[in-house]
Amino acid sequence: MPQRLAYSHAKQARKHGQRAGERPEQNIQPSPRECRSRDQLETPGECGLPCHDCLLRAAFLNLTYTSHEAVQNRQVPHTFRDPEGRVWTITSSRGHVVSFPPSLPCCFAEPMDPTAIRDQIDRIQRSQTFASKSQLRKLLEILLKNMDAQSTLKPDQVIKELWPEEIKTKRAADVATEMNRLRHALETYYSEEGKTDLITIVLPNRALPAADGTPEKRWIAAKPREGETAGLRRASEDQRPIPQASTRRGLMLASVLAAIGIVGYVSIRMLTAQDQPRSWRLDGSTLTIMNAEGKELWRKVFPEGLSGDWYYDKSQPARIWFGDLEGQGHTDVLFLYLPADSQQTHSSTLICYSDRGKEKWRWTPGRELPELNGSPATFRTTALKVLKATEKRSRKIVVSSIHDTWWPSQIAVLDSHGRTISEYWHSGGLGYMVLGDLDGDGREEIIATGVSEYDHQATLVVLDPDQVFGASTEERPEFQIHGMGAARERLRLLFPRSDLNRALFQFNIATDPTVEHGSLRLMVEECITPPGCRIWYEFDKNFHLIAAYAGGDEFRSAHERFYQTGKEAHSLSAKEQAAFQKVRCLVGCKSEFVPVGNLVP
Repeated sequence: MPQRLAYSHAKQARKHGQRAGERPEQNIQPSPRECRSRDQLETPGECGLPCHDCLLRAAFLNLTYTSHEAVQNRQVPHTFRDPEGRVWTITSSRGHVVSFPPSLPCCFAEPMDPTAIRDQIDRIQRSQTFASKSQLRKLLEILLKNMDAQSTLKPDQVIKELWPEEIKTKRAADVATEMNRLRHALETYYSEEGKTDLITIVLPNRALPAADGTPEKRWIAAKPREGETAGLRRASEDQRPIPQASTRRGLMLASVLAAIGIVGYVSIRMLTAQDQPRSWRLDGSTLTIMNAEGKELWRKVFPEGLSGDWYYDKSQPARIWFGDLEGQGHTDVLFLYLPADSQQTHSSTLICYSDRGKEKWRWTPGRELPELNGSPATFRTTALKVLKATEKRSRKIVVSSIHDTWWPSQIAVLDSHGRTISEYWHSGGLGYMVLGDLDGDGREEIIATGVSEYDHQATLVVLDPDQVFGASTEERPEFQIHGMGAARERLRLLFPRSDLNRALFQFNIATDPTVEHGSLRLMVEECITPPGCRIWYEFDKNFHLIAAYAGGDEFRSAHERFYQTGKEAHSLSAKEQAAFQKVRCLVGCKSEFVPVGNLVP
């Protein structure tokens, strides 16, 4: 049952020179004040009142709150009306944490549990949003490691950990750029996969002063999610106003009933959310699915085992996806299954499970093609994404897969029941894929990168989700896929190969595409084994090239080592660097090469 704050009305009245039973003056408007620990309860706030006096004033106004421990431990806000008909919000945490409207803005704020913050960041790093963002995952790990020493963390230290091979060329501005990318990636995560998370990870803007006017020294912060509080406040305000009863007892009963109703609503939502799949773990041949708190919900055992290298390669996207495919409020699980390595090769299989672990359907990529020349139609999925629902289109699944030996690649669009709607075939290996709204029209495009069989060059392909069909047109007949019709790519690019790449390797490869604020960024690796010697490219929303440069000393050092002696000995020239800007456009441009915009120096 709800209970009153355990303070005496008479004590509060004596403290402010009032008779017992009198209300405090309504013109007192204290400024916001936080008591960050119980040791500071007697410290006056800006309004001249210690925080415990704010509680006394709340008690004097007959404010009630719920102190059920199970609710407190989950930081659940409660919103209801006081006897005066005003809306109040009380947030329970590990202790009595109470927040008030502007007339009584005092609160007790207990420090957040470091383990809960660690778990939240782990959840973010395992999410689909961060699956292809290895650099941002690394930056997030660095910030977490230094969370307790943020005032002493400097950009130079971040550079050493984030770019250990590029210390001489990276500057504080590069750190600020990566922080901004991480900030927007977190916003994307919390607007989609993390919209029900109880903890929000934020990156304060260090260029602006903190709330108290002092310089902002924090790099990263964690706070309870505010969305639930706002939602409950709106729900309470939508209720019909509580009429003034003839007696205080009737008013208090109405307040108690409102509080119980809201707490019940929140509890049901919490229990439902806790039972939904949010994370996963592999133990040998067993897939374990867990909720947001790490509690096991169900598990699946695969008798043929699981291909360890395929799942544990951190450079590759996650092999699982969590989300509501059918818009029914239940979290589906999409899992890419590949049996353990054996003498017989296998295609990967996409399996869809319900939130309770019931298998709903299976889908296998690829098909028999004459161009395979009798080779088994063994395809392995390299990327799995889900298109957002729109007014005209329900959610669709996009799967990119490559033939096990080398080529071709298939990008397939499935409905929520695992049925193939359309497919695009490419003569090459498209190993990376993201979805993104490049032109700001509210519709996502499919963006894939990898290698094209055309001169074995790194390639970029952009597809309209409603125009996924046909096969890429090839100039070399031996690489043309027949019987599919002509594809309608929105954009198809080929990236130049450096002299170093042509001397040492058979191809270069485009990797890690990302879309942020209408700009498309990717890397082209000129060194294949080990991967490296990266060239960075960036395009604006009109697909004009705005950046093409060697990332740090990595490529220059490799080039210098290889060409320091012999007949072809030379230094990397300005002409060679300018050649990186010659990106050939096969589809989607009015000229042979991509237009060059305002290049970033």
